[in-house]
Amino acid sequence: MDELELRHAEAHYAEMPRDGYSGRCEMLLPEDLRGMRVLDLGCRNGKGACKLADRVGPDGFVLGVDPSAACVARAEATAAAACAEGAAWAERLAFARGCFEDLRAAGVEDASFDVVIVNSVLNLAWDLEGALREAARALAPDGFLYHAGVFADEPLPTAVMQAFACAGNVFGAARSQAEFARIAVDRAGFSSCSFERERPVEPDGSDAAEELRGRSFTAAIARARR
Repeated sequence: MDELELRHAEAHYAEMPRDGYSGRCEMLLPEDLRGMRVLDLGCRNGKGACKLADRVGPDGFVLGVDPSAACVARAEATAAAACAEGAAWAERLAFARGCFEDLRAAGVEDASFDVVIVNSVLNLAWDLEGALREAARALAPDGFLYHAGVFADEPLPTAVMQAFACAGNVFGAARSQAEFARIAVDRAGFSSCSFERERPVEPDGSDAAEELRGRSFTAAIARARR
């Protein structure tokens, strides 16, 4: 990512809601993470990363990354307060600021993680292809991306999707499953992409914009193998 692209990405994330995103926040996780190195993208206030740290156990490690420096600070405070072992939490849990499209800024090296976990926040990426490419770069051989997200049967035009992304609306910014898989496999470096735990879902609350009325959405886990 060049300097101009990075400035555009930073501006995009700076426009997003500071108190958290609307949409799906169920924090669905893979079953067995013990001993693994896990990258949590879009960690926000750190609650999910703390849960992941419990799952990986003393032999694993979790890095939570968020574009917002304020969120990273809150996540560190959350971890310090939530972990019963006190300062020892830092041995297997850390946080860093970085855009999804430039994880090197957060200290993420090539092939350094077993799993990349993202909640529906991946829908809000400034550049989905760039974010997926960075996730693939971070994964060790045979590692996988686990994206619990929302997918649209018929996505909106790109400019409209981008506006919804800036507003933190994961429904309005949703891609179709076919498009997501195509980007992951054909352009981002993953060898396969499948979907599981699919179910219909409807926007509600602040997500229920007029432009989304009558449209169909599916909540699913995208599992993309490196």
